[in-house]
Amino acid sequence: MFISIVIALYNEEKNVLNLTNRLYHSMDQLKIPFNLIYVIDGNDQTYPFLQQYKKEKKLSNLILSYSATPRGFGPAFTTGFHLISPQATHILTMDGDLNHQPEEIHRLVDEMNSHHPNIVIGSRHVGTEQKYESPLWKKTISALANSVMRVRFKLKVKDKTSGFRLYTREALLSLLDQIRSRNFEYLMEILIRAARKGYTFTEVPITFKQRIHGESKLPLLKTAKGYCRLLFRA
Repeated sequence: MFISIVIALYNEEKNVLNLTNRLYHSMDQLKIPFNLIYVIDGNDQTYPFLQQYKKEKKLSNLILSYSATPRGFGPAFTTGFHLISPQATHILTMDGDLNHQPEEIHRLVDEMNSHHPNIVIGSRHVGTEQKYESPLWKKTISALANSVMRVRFKLKVKDKTSGFRLYTREALLSLLDQIRSRNFEYLMEILIRAARKGYTFTEVPITFKQRIHGESKLPLLKTAKGYCRLLFRA
């Protein structure tokens, strides 16, 4: 197994070094070869911080793609997916604001190795011991989107909007040409296209924590419009 980790960052200067340190520590403990791809948008210090970090630590497996002009959530991830290592057998995605815990990557890896699905989803809606911190309005959007998409597309996944996922390389790359979404509905569209190809999913419980630093990048109106477009386009 070789994992390419792809994370989109937009003005996350207060979180990125903590995230990066924890990611490297977690992957070192797993003893799995990997590279880390940050797709960075915005005009704060996120990119300079990471440039300096890479130089000081001499990290050849840290890849940085930067644009001062926001590319959009979907295009940012698509950019990252095209930068994965030729050695990669799997692709891991997660949030860049520490909602997702790097120390729980092993849950997704263990599930992939045990049951061999095409996609493992870190879920806020399975298990009983996990913690789910989020503002009420975000929980409402997630619950509504999950419910509507379950009915519309017959998706049995409980947490369709989670970005904490481990994909097989072949499955994810086979879907990219079909994805048209630009905003947060991008994650949902991946699952819709994957289900239509007959790919398999499993979910594992995760701890989802509310961000401490920075501001949410989830625009309410734009996100709602994106899900509505997906309902009729997909």
